Amino acid sequence: MSKGNKKIQVEVKETPNNREGFVELELYVNDEKIGQLQQIEGQTVTVKTNSGTESKVRTVDEGINKLIMDYNLHQM
Repeated sequence: MSKGNKKIQVEVKETPNNREGFVELELYVNDEKIGQLQQIEGQTVTVKTNSGTESKVRTVDEGINKLIMDYNLHQM
């Protein structure tokens, strides 16, 4: 049996900690925070999941994809 398609809303929000040379973003799926991305200008992006796992990726887009894949693997 196949399941029906679910509507999933993904949202990226900037945090108040953003300043010149530092970017901090939070990723939400259906209004549930699933992780955070931090980058100091010129360095790799740090990805933090809600479970406390921390990893490094090259770009913010890679970090967003990593958080969504982790969410799909463990939550859905």
